[in-house]
Amino acid sequence: MSKILIVAIREFKHTVLTKAFFLGSVVVPVLLVVVSIGAGIFLKPTIPPLQGSLMVVGGNDVYLNQLRETIAPPETSTPTLPSLNTASADEVLESAVAQSTTIQANERRPDTSKLTVESQPESKVDDIKKAIRNGDAAGLIVIDEGTLKADAEDGGKLSIWVAPEAPPSHLDLLKSSARQSAIDTRLLDLGLSPDIVRTAMDRPQTGTIRLGSEGGEKEESNITRMVVPMGFMILLWVVTFTGGNYLMMSTIEEKSTRAMEVLLSAISPTELLAGKILGFAAVSAVMLGMYVIVTAVVITLFAALDLVSVGDIVFAGLFFIFAYLMVAAIMAGIGSAVSDITEAQSLMGPAMAILILPMLLMTVVTEDPNGTIAVVASFIPPVSPFVMVLRISAAPEPLPTAELILAIVWAAASASMMIWAAGRIFRIGVLMQGKPPSLLGMVKWIRYR
Repeated sequence: MSKILIVAIREFKHTVLTKAFFLGSVVVPVLLVVVSIGAGIFLKPTIPPLQGSLMVVGGNDVYLNQLRETIAPPETSTPTLPSLNTASADEVLESAVAQSTTIQANERRPDTSKLTVESQPESKVDDIKKAIRNGDAAGLIVIDEGTLKADAEDGGKLSIWVAPEAPPSHLDLLKSSARQSAIDTRLLDLGLSPDIVRTAMDRPQTGTIRLGSEGGEKEESNITRMVVPMGFMILLWVVTFTGGNYLMMSTIEEKSTRAMEVLLSAISPTELLAGKILGFAAVSAVMLGMYVIVTAVVITLFAALDLVSVGDIVFAGLFFIFAYLMVAAIMAGIGSAVSDITEAQSLMGPAMAILILPMLLMTVVTEDPNGTIAVVASFIPPVSPFVMVLRISAAPEPLPTAELILAIVWAAASASMMIWAAGRIFRIGVLMQGKPPSLLGMVKWIRYR
């Protein structure tokens, strides 16, 4: 046992105490958050103002007034989020996203404080186009006959001309404002108030409450049903795959430099493999811890700690262990069977085809956590730990205790069998040189006594 710990500590220090690991596993997660926040603050687009005269041909006085109101700069006010005392974390997050979208839309909106709207006869269209090219006019809107009537055939038509150098934001604003003003003019023609109609059409906030089979109730939203489970699974996949890849690269390096032969003179292949797996398990735990800390900070800032339950975290940690052991077994087997990274690519193809399955199953499992595909995939290694994390966090009700226990026992047994098979390959492969074996050859190594 002491030799295994020595190898584990050595692998841990050799990997963690390096600049590359620090940059990739510590700096990058923090940097992602900082860059995301900084991008919203410092990388705001510079949009030139829309100023001058906007000419309108074919519009009546009502349309011109509506256009002036619609295209005027919006009133700005500091948005406030609902209190957690009266709203759930889901509602707070949804409100924050909506307000963020509105703020970003206003930031991308050109300044129209110096824009004027003027009516012109159709005979001056050509002169107006020349003025737009010369920079003496901001744009031209031509309204086809009947467009402003409530019974306009096929909705009518609006044509807009802008300067050659006009940015897309100018054209987008003119299109949306001209279209909205035409609708408002039609409503006024029918004797209806556009503001009242828009208020009546404003979608009410909706809350979904799922009834439990045993009488309980649980509020649900797309955030808790889709985003959180997928976030759990992707985090688990990235960490386990990265840790397993470190293990494979370390094995290939030691084998190609003949350092493996020196190590095996002092320790058995089984002890060496166990030490490596244990050491890189600690490396993966450090990586997972960093991402968990960053995630916790983010959801704390959004006051959304209740999106994740303690039970989900505990089970995610348990299945993380099983997932890592399975992935580590695959990577250790590949690393011991080849002599360089180029040879490893031929064996990584089939392995990646299996390891990518959790990503392909994400939508299916989150949509129906208790469906046939989800249940069957829960017992297919090495996919099972990832699918179980998805099911536990996405299921509207806790999974049956018997099924959960069976999945844990099966995952532990599968991980043990895969580690055993990797050990059989490792004891032969680490001292083999030359052409790498095929998948069938590795199966024969497992069966070899």
